[in-house]
Amino acid sequence: MKKLLHTVSVGVIAFVLVSQPVALMAQETNAQTKACAQAQQDVEMEVNKTLWLAVGFFFGLLGVGAAYLIEPSPRSSRLLGKSPEYVAAYTDCYKDAGRRIQTNAAIKGCVIGVLVQAAMYGCCVLAGLGASR
Repeated sequence: MKKLLHTVSVGVIAFVLVSQPVALMAQETNAQTKACAQAQQDVEMEVNKTLWLAVGFFFGLLGVGAAYLIEPSPRSSRLLGKSPEYVAAYTDCYKDAGRRIQTNAAIKGCVIGVLVQAAMYGCCVLAGLGASR
């Protein structure tokens, strides 16, 4: 009986020691998921897509490079009173999502700029061919 009680108590202690870190990791993962979701929502509202479209249009590949290299930073007021883990997850997700949004807008602007330049070049060639006849 004494041996059975000892075995059960050792089993309970082992279970508590193993389950507690697992529960903490689950809570941390949940907090990171919430932080990333909030960061994604905030960055969608705050990144100026029109600006990066214009940068890509006027500066081409240099604009795309700038969009990739320049990281948007979240407002510090959104992070007041949050845990360090939340702040780290929010900031990382915000910067990644912001960079992706900026780069995509700059690529669209670059492609539009190239198409406009090609159309203008085509018009000039056609005008030159028409003037030479």
